Amino acid sequence: MVIARYGGKIKFMKSIATILKGAAPALALFAMTQCTTTAHASAADEKTFIVGPQTADCTGVAPMKCLQVKENGSGNWTNFYSNIEGFTYEPGYEYVLKVKTEKIANPPADGSSLKYTLVKQVSKTKKKEMASNEKTIIVGPQTVDCSAGAGRMKCMQVKENASENWTNFYSSIEGFTYEPGYEYVLKVKTEKIENPPADASSIKYTLIEQVSKTKK
Repeated sequence: MVIARYGGKIKFMKSIATILKGAAPALALFAMTQCTTTAHASAADEKTFIVGPQTADCTGVAPMKCLQVKENGSGNWTNFYSNIEGFTYEPGYEYVLKVKTEKIANPPADGSSLKYTLVKQVSKTKKKEMASNEKTIIVGPQTVDCSAGAGRMKCMQVKENASENWTNFYSSIEGFTYEPGYEYVLKVKTEKIENPPADASSIKYTLIEQVSKTKK
């Protein structure tokens, strides 16, 4: 009887070992799948931002200064109305940042629905300061009828900061193609024209960089 019981225990233990041996690959695969899923979810919540060397005037709840951000080198700069937790901005430098994004439950009506947290500052590159003959201008989404010395024409609406009123721009900006319905932030170079025509501007404007283009 003792031998029979002992033999039964051995068979039972062998059965358990066989079951565990068969389940091991499945458990390992499950663990790997969970790790991969978590890694993919984590990667999906991370972005790389390029942050420009200058802020721009913008309007959120009120007039403010916005970081200029894009996600790839060939993109246009866009206003960034939020902040990046853990990141200290210093004007005059261009940054490449890796950031984590998190959805905010029940965000305030005037706030972002995403929280941005710095994961890594990939680079920080010093950029040259704007020369005295360079300026940043904001171009409005619509032109208006206006009158210049040469007669009636369509004028772009321009201002140098967000809190100002739009003013008629009677000149053109060399290298800039205007598309109605978009608000632009442009960096331009100004040059004084010697002996300009009586009905023309005494300043020549040349596009240096289209900082942003925002659909309105």
